Amino acid sequence: MNKNFEQMLRLVDYVDGLMVVDKNCIIRHYYTAYPDLVNLRQDEPLNRSLFEIYPTLKREDSYICRALETGESFINYEQTYINYKGDAMEANCSAVPIKEHGEVVGVIDMVIYKDAHVTERRLSFDISLISALTKSYNTSDQSLEDIVTQDGEMIRIKEKILQTADSDAHVLVYGKTGTGKELIVNAIQKTSRRKDAPFIKQNCASIPSTLLESILFGTTKGSYTGAKDTPGLFELADGGTLFLDEINSMELTAQAKLLRVLEDNCIRRIGAKEEKQVNVRIIAAVNEDPESCVERNKIREDIFYRLCVLRYDIPELYRRKGDIPLLMEYFRKHYNKKFHKQIMAYSSEVQDIFLAYNWPGNVRELKNVIESAFHNNHTAILTRNDIPNYILSRLAVDTMHAEDVRGLPLHEMLARYEVLLIEDAYRRNGGSLTKTAAELQVSKQNLAYKMKKYNIR
Repeated sequence: MNKNFEQMLRLVDYVDGLMVVDKNCIIRHYYTAYPDLVNLRQDEPLNRSLFEIYPTLKREDSYICRALETGESFINYEQTYINYKGDAMEANCSAVPIKEHGEVVGVIDMVIYKDAHVTERRLSFDISLISALTKSYNTSDQSLEDIVTQDGEMIRIKEKILQTADSDAHVLVYGKTGTGKELIVNAIQKTSRRKDAPFIKQNCASIPSTLLESILFGTTKGSYTGAKDTPGLFELADGGTLFLDEINSMELTAQAKLLRVLEDNCIRRIGAKEEKQVNVRIIAAVNEDPESCVERNKIREDIFYRLCVLRYDIPELYRRKGDIPLLMEYFRKHYNKKFHKQIMAYSSEVQDIFLAYNWPGNVRELKNVIESAFHNNHTAILTRNDIPNYILSRLAVDTMHAEDVRGLPLHEMLARYEVLLIEDAYRRNGGSLTKTAAELQVSKQNLAYKMKKYNIR
């Protein structure tokens, strides 16, 4: 953490304050450009609680706490607080979670004070700075060993990553949402000879197109009102790797500039006359079929060919169902450790449900469902009752669709679906009419009538 924090200090000219808070709200790093203004020395807040330094702050009102709890960023959040010296402070703040292995372990808090010294330039540049800071701060230790699989296609992907470890060729990773694109990207990086060099990540869909170019290529003082000499992500990643996620969301004008980097390793800051050489390997990812993106003019054809030197297509989970039992066991151990539980196994019924379900959200959905089951469970075995209701409902629909219902009138199709839902809820609630009616949000009389009508026992 210290090494990354020192790298970030190169950019603190653009904020008035920067603080790193761990998951327990303990301040681990602190910087302020105006110690007299905030009545705090640089070392005063270190290893002390956020609520001790700001005693009037309530957890439910804290954007930092919300970032810790939700894993979401809070950008340009206007905040008024009282510091522990009793002075009121108004600020423009941004909090971005720090994640390791996908888990939130802390938050980076950046502040610009709304005081006489604050200029419009500094307030407007905040988003660009946040991107540059946080993408270099959030790293991952994920490697090939974290790719849990016995699927033939996934094994071939792992072998290809090993075989091309010495290559500096650009990479394109394609996979539907939740298939594990970032896991593959992290494994590629950790295996490559650039593993100890800068590794910066940027989601192209999360930043407004008007800011993306300045974030990628940097800015020159005077190029627009309030602009300063600022490095872009390509300069920060020089000698290492830049991961561009959802590149199909990037504007075509920005893609044209990206092509120049791919062709001759040159970048030009916005407003600059001179070019600068960079040595950056690009790994790009898309969640839509790449060829279709080219046809629909979402990805330039020349960009596509440049990135496809090494390509990895990640199969959806329904195509690798043999991995589901392995992933179930992996996540069981993971959440036992995380939540300090001793869940020993899944019931056979849960295993059947997980193998029958099509997992449209892929591995991410499976992981989230198992986490939900852990929260619902109070025994040593995960059972059907611990599984979110939507899984069982969707599975019931899939089961009905698997039957030959073609040619049946609509009312009969709906009746079959209603039977499946009532039977499932009745079984899940242990045969209790009252609980089943409450879950389905119908009266007990109406439920009893339907159960008699459909001969449900």
